[in-house]
Amino acid sequence: MKNRSSFAWLLAATLTATLTILTLTQAKGCCNYLLASTSSIAPAAAAPAPIAAETTANNRIQIAFLLDTSSSMDGLIDQAKARLWNILGEILKAEKNGEAPTIEVALYHYGNTTLLPQNGYIQQLSPLTTDVDAISEKLFALKTSGGDEYCGHVVLKATDELEWDADDNTVKLVYIAGNESFDQGEVPAIDALGKAAGKGIIVNTILCGNPNGADGNSWRAGARAGKGEFFYINQDEKVVYIPSPFDEAIEKCNLRLNKTYIPIGSRGAALQANQIAQDANAQSYGQANLSSRAKFKASSNYRNAGWDLLDANDEDPSRVLKEKMSLPDSLSQLSEVEFQQKLTSLKNARRSLQREIQTLTNQRDKFVEQTRRKQSGTASNTLGAKISQSLRNRLVQKGYRIKK
Repeated sequence: MKNRSSFAWLLAATLTATLTILTLTQAKGCCNYLLASTSSIAPAAAAPAPIAAETTANNRIQIAFLLDTSSSMDGLIDQAKARLWNILGEILKAEKNGEAPTIEVALYHYGNTTLLPQNGYIQQLSPLTTDVDAISEKLFALKTSGGDEYCGHVVLKATDELEWDADDNTVKLVYIAGNESFDQGEVPAIDALGKAAGKGIIVNTILCGNPNGADGNSWRAGARAGKGEFFYINQDEKVVYIPSPFDEAIEKCNLRLNKTYIPIGSRGAALQANQIAQDANAQSYGQANLSSRAKFKASSNYRNAGWDLLDANDEDPSRVLKEKMSLPDSLSQLSEVEFQQKLTSLKNARRSLQREIQTLTNQRDKFVEQTRRKQSGTASNTLGAKISQSLRNRLVQKGYRIKK
């Protein structure tokens, strides 16, 4: 009797446990089925979350410059060349959630008789890109020539052609600069500006000339419709640089920094040569302007994964191994261990130089700011000054902190 009773008890316990497990398994299976069903019915709904988080974390800033290159705009183009690195440097002062923004820049010119009339005398020189050396190259190649200035048309092209981020957290800005009426051409400016606004793109207008003249109202109306700001500048005013005691040291550090760039791939040598050429273009406006470029080169935004060994290795180590034989013999003949050691040494040297340049350029910024405060009546009415101030205002509105 005792054995039978024990067996019966054991059997009952086993059955109870089994039923419990089956119940839990069915419940779990039901949950898994629901998750699988949700995933299979609407996979697109689940995907955007990590993309949005990544974009927000990157603090993306997209800017398109639309420059009038008709025959009267030599001063405007000169100011753009002289102030490109200073404008980009303003963005380097911004951060959100403790992180620096990613900068993408696009460049158009319009109103030039060398361009096709069927395209509205408009040309995209660069799409939105992080390759600022390419932007500088295109900018310094600009020449002015006659033409008709169709502002609405060029705004529409920039709105349609560029890959604007759909994320509302991304700062999307257009700066269009020129003269004559904003309303010329077959594309109504109000329609183009409305389409830009629909994509969250802020269009700022910069009149080169008298704001109280015949064309002032149309450029003001353009800014209102574009939900941006209206400025006017004297395109013939020369940019005044303030030299500093740190400029020579920054230049020497920049030269040493360039030596850490090793070309890789079929276009590596040509793109490295362009890096040097853009240094020279910047320096053609003086050491102070080269210092502004060096500051950008020392930032995380200056990336050259397309042609530089270190940046390419950070992005895709497998590609570097495949293209290793395109490197100089002093690198291509190294063993794998020796090669990795060389990469680490080069990377440490670059990071050290970038930190040194950042320290020097921060000291330079403070010196320039103090000098500017001592000068009375020196408020600049140039393209760079107006855009820099506008950028600061817009970034603060979007939740960025501007570092001093």
